[in-house]
Amino acid sequence: MKRKLLFAFILFSVFGINTISAQSVVVAGISASYVYTGTSITPTPVVRDGMKTLKKDVDYTLEYKNNINVGTASVIIKYIGNYMGEASKEFNITKARLVATIDAGQGKVYGVTDPKLTYKITSGELKANDVMKGNLERQPGEDVGIYPITQGTLTAGDNYELFVTKNNFKIDRAVVTVKPTSGQKKIYGQPTPEIKYTIVEGALVGKDTFTGSLGLAMGENVGTYPITIGTLTAGKNYDLRLIPDQSFEILKTEIAVKPNAGQSKVFGSPEPVISYTVTSGALVNNDAFKGSLTRQPGEDVGTYMIKRGTLGLSNNYNLKVDTLQKFEIKRKLVESTVPSAPSVSAAVPATK
Repeated sequence: MKRKLLFAFILFSVFGINTISAQSVVVAGISASYVYTGTSITPTPVVRDGMKTLKKDVDYTLEYKNNINVGTASVIIKYIGNYMGEASKEFNITKARLVATIDAGQGKVYGVTDPKLTYKITSGELKANDVMKGNLERQPGEDVGIYPITQGTLTAGDNYELFVTKNNFKIDRAVVTVKPTSGQKKIYGQPTPEIKYTIVEGALVGKDTFTGSLGLAMGENVGTYPITIGTLTAGKNYDLRLIPDQSFEILKTEIAVKPNAGQSKVFGSPEPVISYTVTSGALVNNDAFKGSLTRQPGEDVGTYMIKRGTLGLSNNYNLKVDTLQKFEIKRKLVESTVPSAPSVSAAVPATK
């Protein structure tokens, strides 16, 4: 290059052209780096020949290369007029800084499709026609809980240094409300059936199922009992609620007894205990009868209707007594002994 410039200087000198080599020219005023702007970066150099500042388009022209996107750019100074030759000065284009702030309070209800995660640019700005691409992502998982939100595929491109603030995504429990079926009951002493119900709000997700069962307030005697949530659950991902407007009823057990046929006594004898047989139903566990059957009043010979009397059971039973049977007082057999007449000896007349 030095030889070419020297040759040009001698050539122009020989023919009387006053052209000066640019070897002694100093180029300044170009910074080492510039931040990406989205448009051409065209720094203007200060070009001096000794104490003289050269003029653009009089003493030189400027050309730029790779001066839009991040990387190494250059300004090329081409000398004209009284100067000949060219010079090149490199500078760096650095990434523009962007801060994306993830919006707080993002989440969903269990079982619902994820919404698009949102954010705002809170520092810096997109240049020219640049746009954000990709999406924020969150830590995998579909159960109820807290999941960190990450940058995912979100980007502004190679010309930006993107910082994404931290925040969380929350999955809340799904509300499912059940209502007990009305009119549920059992007979005293029978096993308690499974309490039936229907879902009146919400729904189970996918293959999720209920486990456990609705319960009852404590008690086995006849009466009505509030239905409770018991052990029924759909799992940790649900807020299971019960509409407590139904009760479970325990009904009385039907017991029928029939006095045994042919019961009687003999007139004047002590009254026997009137016996009976259970003809329908059965006592539960250790339950027992109290009291006894009685009969119509009377002590003379005849038949008397048998009555329920004081025979009874607890309030858990509906006792029915067959009152068609009769009790008989029979005549008393009296055995009497009649004394025999004294024997009289016949007088034998004396023989004369």
